[in-house]
Amino acid sequence: MIEINFDKGKIIVSMVLCFLAAVIALYAWLYKDLIFKLASTVWVLVAASVFYLRIQQLNRCRKGIAALTINQDTLLNNSTLEPRQIQWADIDSFVTGLYRTTSIFIKLKDSSLLKKEKTNRLIRFLSFIDRNVSTKPGCLWIDIDVINIREQDLIPLLNQKLRK
Repeated sequence: MIEINFDKGKIIVSMVLCFLAAVIALYAWLYKDLIFKLASTVWVLVAASVFYLRIQQLNRCRKGIAALTINQDTLLNNSTLEPRQIQWADIDSFVTGLYRTTSIFIKLKDSSLLKKEKTNRLIRFLSFIDRNVSTKPGCLWIDIDVINIREQDLIPLLNQKLRK
């Protein structure tokens, strides 16, 4: 079993940046024209959703929960809003280099494997936003920005486990 932990410093820096983005957007909302108010409203919602994700990740980090746990049979991804355990047999590949993201996407062999799970209302709301903004499910992303391994080191490790 291989555990890859969260990087607490990266999470905190990301939280500070989200907070600053929200403050700037609120300033624009208060003192600018209508078009800036509309754009800043969306910006605040995005910053708030990322901030909430970072709080969840920071709580997991403080509890000692690993961001990724690579077992013989499964990959447990705790870097997303809702932790997801995926069987290696269900994974087709790992995709990187997608437009404007440093995250790794887990491509499944069969997308029907994504089960509807009971979650609280906030997570359902954020998942609803994610489904309507992104073409790929948020639960299948590995958030490289907050773990303590580089993408160049993680991809060969994941592909090695996938080929076994």
